[in-house]
Amino acid sequence: MLVLTRRLGETIVIGDDIIIKIVDIHGKQIRVGIEAPSEISVYRGEIYERIMQENKAAAEAAAADEGSVAENVKELLKEKATSKDGSAEKVKDGIKETE
Repeated sequence: MLVLTRRLGETIVIGDDIIIKIVDIHGKQIRVGIEAPSEISVYRGEIYERIMQENKAAAEAAAADEGSVAENVKELLKEKATSKDGSAEKVKDGIKETE
């Protein structure tokens, strides 16, 4: 980690297109201005952590839903494979075979 000392109005430049400027100091609080291209997302640390947690939870829920959808599809296919008269039909390579 690089640690720099800056005074009010001074800047830090990251790469060619990110500028961080100290815009205000009140006691222990420092206001920082950040200039960055619009395609670069800038978040406060605690907000970024919350976003990552919510994304992880959503991905886990989607994976669980995907598993249930697959199970539901298997059940529907199994039910459809049994004809109305009770005889079972196998589906092999897209061709129905009646037993």
